[in-house]
Amino acid sequence: MPSASAAPALPTGDAAAPGVQAVFGPIDLSGATPLAQGGDRYVFQHPHEPGLLIKVMDMQARAVYLQARPFKRWYKQFQRESAYRVYLNEFSEYVCTTTRPSGVWQVPMARILGAAQTSLGLGLLVERISDGNGGLAPTVADLARQGRFTVTLAAKLDEFFADLADAHLVIHDMSASNVACGYNAEGRPGLYLVDGFGVLPLIPIHAWSRLLNRRRVMRKYAALRARMPAPVPDPD
Repeated sequence: MPSASAAPALPTGDAAAPGVQAVFGPIDLSGATPLAQGGDRYVFQHPHEPGLLIKVMDMQARAVYLQARPFKRWYKQFQRESAYRVYLNEFSEYVCTTTRPSGVWQVPMARILGAAQTSLGLGLLVERISDGNGGLAPTVADLARQGRFTVTLAAKLDEFFADLADAHLVIHDMSASNVACGYNAEGRPGLYLVDGFGVLPLIPIHAWSRLLNRRRVMRKYAALRARMPAPVPDPD
């Protein structure tokens, strides 16, 4: 009988391919300046990928938020993912929205690549929406403050939220600050949702029902438009 082959030896040493740390981390953000800051997160430029941003949790802001909410602070301690549950919510919404037939060729949102370790904790890797000149794209809120919320932009915003409703995307924070107007990583111009999406309630009825979600999205959008200034004429 043939002799049994010897078990393969386990690999030893460091055989990591060049550039692996640039992808999986740890990515050093200790000397980086945030490009933006939200209620509970900082946004950094990815140091190795021009088309990506890294969102990291602001643990101090989170602690202040929970300090004023004892019940939420109590039940959050039983969540294994801790502060990073927001990553799961957003990634889950991204997967659910982009894998179901909706009639929308490409859902108008900043795409999510995954997660990587950073010197500031686990970071969420997301698509950068740019202004075409090397900077971050302005948000619709920025344009409105600058008097650049035009009739054409208002019509595009109407279509934008209709597309999100068609795609059954659940939005928990309807804000003009969460809609960027610029170019995605492929250079395609348009409006893109960059934050404020994902299912939060314990009973996710809007994730279950496309009809209820559409009604909620359009109701919240109507309230948002009512708070915004009237569109100005398009420049000649």
